[in-house]
Amino acid sequence: MTIYKKLLVVVLVMLVVVSLVGCGGGQKAQQSQDQSQPADTKHGGTLQDALGADPPGLDVQQNSMLETYYMARLLFSTLVRYKGGTTDLEPELLAEMPTVSSDGLTYHFKLKPDLKFSDGTPLTSKDVKFTFERMLKPETKAINQWVFDPIKGAKDMEDGKATELAGFKILNDQEFEITLEAPYAPFIQNLAVPCASIYPAEATQKAGEEWTLNPIGSGPYKIAEWVHDDHITLERNTNYFEKDLPYIDKIQMRIIEDEATMTMEFENGNIDILPIPDSEYPRLASDPNFSKMIVENTPLNTYFYVMNENVKYFQDVRVRKAIAMAIDKDKILKELLNNRGVVAKGLLGPGIPGYNENNPGFPYDPEQAKKLLAEAGYPNGFEVENWQAKSETFYKRNVAIQAMLKQVGIDMKINQMDSASWRQSRNNGKVPIYLANWWADIPDPDNYMYNILHSTQTPGWSINYKNPKVDELIEKARVSTDMNERIKMYQEAEKIAIYDDVSIIPLFHIKEYYIVQPYVKDVQFHPTGIGSYNYRTMWLEKK
Repeated sequence: MTIYKKLLVVVLVMLVVVSLVGCGGGQKAQQSQDQSQPADTKHGGTLQDALGADPPGLDVQQNSMLETYYMARLLFSTLVRYKGGTTDLEPELLAEMPTVSSDGLTYHFKLKPDLKFSDGTPLTSKDVKFTFERMLKPETKAINQWVFDPIKGAKDMEDGKATELAGFKILNDQEFEITLEAPYAPFIQNLAVPCASIYPAEATQKAGEEWTLNPIGSGPYKIAEWVHDDHITLERNTNYFEKDLPYIDKIQMRIIEDEATMTMEFENGNIDILPIPDSEYPRLASDPNFSKMIVENTPLNTYFYVMNENVKYFQDVRVRKAIAMAIDKDKILKELLNNRGVVAKGLLGPGIPGYNENNPGFPYDPEQAKKLLAEAGYPNGFEVENWQAKSETFYKRNVAIQAMLKQVGIDMKINQMDSASWRQSRNNGKVPIYLANWWADIPDPDNYMYNILHSTQTPGWSINYKNPKVDELIEKARVSTDMNERIKMYQEAEKIAIYDDVSIIPLFHIKEYYIVQPYVKDVQFHPTGIGSYNYRTMWLEKK
């Protein structure tokens, strides 16, 4: 999801999202709860929450910012979801997990009976088909088509050669079949990603371009009010399909861009749950009262540095390697992240199949970096501009890296842009150099390797890297049904892309810490980190 990170990204990408994704497949810790409480004592109340930025829109097909994904888990539902804080899938809109043909190509789905969207209209197979096809149509300008790419006929729709999805067959209002072009092991996991949320066909088409500002879903909540750059108020969806859920009546999502202000609001009792900013963690962790409210989560994520290979300096692998050796990852982790994480030695991180803890990493060696720059023809370094979306957290990290690059002769200017302009520039392959991150959509190596390093995807990251051998390995791994073989191929592709070609520079995998008011119960973190908490079962103890 590219994407920006919650809180941490602090465009926060979601600050409150942050997430969320549990590295080893689930959360490290969660708020305890007395499960013996009768359900009626759990109902009611308003949760005071916050976002680090006003979402530009809530159409998860067109926007993968974490703020948008965060809201999606409240407003929409997917066919399957992760169970509790684990990476085990369970049905959400489905009555049962789909059955798969022996050749791994055809999936049979059956929806729960009597499903409704928040406006009361029925949710049927036609809405699922509409959702899939809308994502794939060129006019939608979707950026998350990868979730449905494996389906037969998806490519024809994306290319404008077809108006219907050949691999989607409606059997009746509750049942449908999906046929893939080739076996694809993580396909069911793709259907749990927020961008696979099911939309109502009629309401979406009627709303047109206004859909992104006032969408209708089948999730536990619906929008009651949205005052841009101030707050979003959500209220219980009375048509929600899970009996007695959600427990909390309303969620007041305040828009607060400044980390210090958000933390102060928590301390004053005006916010109930909060991802702890890097700068505030030491103080809160050492406070005898607040330290008791801290909960740790280990999400699936990787932070890395991008060097656009369309920029002349970065076309030489020696320059890219020099930058990798000029960045002191341990120092950043210690001084800016308060050791909340581990240094990354590859794109795949802990908790993802294929993670290789024996990768060598790039040692901090500024003298060797200078030699490499000289060999590449830049003995005195060069000037380059870092383009980054406005984010206090990212700015601090970029300033640290700026100082490190200065020591080897590279003068990196930092240009902070508004999120929309930056994202457009990045998607168009124009950003020269920047700090990036990826929070796993699904706990599968393909989610990293294909979406970041395959040549069809790198232009949208402004990486512009292409290696036919890497593409071949990733493509073969995608269709293999043998996980051990898949892992071997992904690891080989990672070795080539990271260590031979230095296509990106892995930096770190972060842990997240949240601070939770003691009256907020049953806080469960999403296992991938995209979507933060499970609001469906969270409840408020009566004050």
